[in-house]
Amino acid sequence: MAIFAYYQALLRRKVRGAMFSLTGGIFLLIGVAFLTAALWILLVEWRSALFAATVIGLVFCAIGFIAMGIGAIVGRLRVRHVPPMHRAAAGAPLLQLLEGFLVGIDAGRRSRRPPRE
Repeated sequence: MAIFAYYQALLRRKVRGAMFSLTGGIFLLIGVAFLTAALWILLVEWRSALFAATVIGLVFCAIGFIAMGIGAIVGRLRVRHVPPMHRAAAGAPLLQLLEGFLVGIDAGRRSRRPPRE
């Protein structure tokens, strides 16, 4: 069962990395669109709206590169190996609770001082 948990964690990490990369790609596309619009405005008019479109395009490109970098880092992180649980422990949490309670009672009885004579 531990191998399933390992691969589930690995898949979750890879999907998270892919989502950051997808988000970065979308922001890059938006940035390219704004930069294209900025270039068009530059060619039509050499002032005003150009500055706004250029700034917005650069901001979206920066956000896209940051998100893609995070996606690359998250996708490469190692997944911790979860040690397998014992079969008796995995199937009976109520028995574990009862056993812990009884062990505690026994430890309490043993820690009592012997009666004085």
